[in-house]
Amino acid sequence: FQVGLISGMAFMLIGLTVLVVGFLVPPKIEALGKDDFVVVDTRAIQFNGSLDICKLAGAILFCVGGSTVAACLLMSAFAKSYSKEEKYLQQRFKERIADIKAHANPVTKAPAPGESKIPVTLSKVQNVQPLSET
Repeated sequence: FQVGLISGMAFMLIGLTVLVVGFLVPPKIEALGKDDFVVVDTRAIQFNGSLDICKLAGAILFCVGGSTVAACLLMSAFAKSYSKEEKYLQQRFKERIADIKAHANPVTKAPAPGESKIPVTLSKVQNVQPLSET
């Protein structure tokens, strides 16, 4: 996945560079003249077309590179190639959780009506704030 990650980053950088060039280079004027006499510059038309192609190619390269990077990161996140040490630590963790569950005393029955005690009583209200001396 590292090769895909590096190539995706390269595509993104190249695409971003081509995209910036396409937008920052000013287009040339295609037609010159006045009312009846107009001169069309075919080189300027080709140049402006090339700038548009640069914008499109840069956007496509940037998207392809971003998609490649995202795919490689997802592949690395979902890969199941754990090391032996990691598997050992996971197994020890599962054993510790099982030991904790085995030694816990779960509540298996509901308390009887007279058996439960309410921790709060409303028979006497106590003031917990200090008295002001003013």
